[in-house]
Amino acid sequence: VCTRPRHEGTEGLSVSLLLDRPWASTRRGVVPVGGTPRRDQHQLLRRRDLELVGWLGEQYGARTDQLETLLDCGPRTIQRVIARLCDAGLVTTRRLLVGEPAWVIPTRPGLRAAGQGFGVWQPRIGLLAHVAAVNAVRLHIQARSPESEWVPERVLARERQAGEHLPDGVVLVDGQGVAIEVELTVKSQRRVTAILDELAQRFDTVLYFCAAGPHRQLSGFAESGRWSTLGVRELPGLSKEAP
Repeated sequence: VCTRPRHEGTEGLSVSLLLDRPWASTRRGVVPVGGTPRRDQHQLLRRRDLELVGWLGEQYGARTDQLETLLDCGPRTIQRVIARLCDAGLVTTRRLLVGEPAWVIPTRPGLRAAGQGFGVWQPRIGLLAHVAAVNAVRLHIQARSPESEWVPERVLARERQAGEHLPDGVVLVDGQGVAIEVELTVKSQRRVTAILDELAQRFDTVLYFCAAGPHRQLSGFAESGRWSTLGVRELPGLSKEAP
């Protein structure tokens, strides 16, 4: 993504939608991803199935409870969707942590079917919480501003210049680029200052979603007045027990 990216399809939307309103738990649909349905040996896939695989590929993977939010449906429906995708060889499911829902991860054929060139994600236990948190933030933003465009980290990584900090996502809305950072742990003041200085130069707005500890830290940075385009918000709720 270039410096201060612009998006022509979001006129009339305001970046204040992302900054000013309180977050609400809302269920909404899928960002469209190109692809042509094909017939599995058991049943015909739906375009929505490929859109779901595309969303998963952009985010690395997602927990089943997050897919319930994404598709606005209950656990039984999600189980049927996942079974259909598994039968077609487009995704795999893995239980990675005790007490948490299973993760759904696109396979190489699934990524190809969704028109994506990403590699298959190999999950690391230490990064699961962060990936889940970024998913939760994207779901909230999609529900709040469905006409905005989310540019995922995997796409940003392809376009990053050497030495540039990689945000967790970028939202293109109202002709503005909003850098999204999801922070679960407290970083050193020097590191945060360097990140903020860089992102404030490259993007119109920098929006942090933080767990409790980094929220206190980033709130202090915002109150300093040095970064007038910095917004700090609490993370959307992440806790959900496995069924």
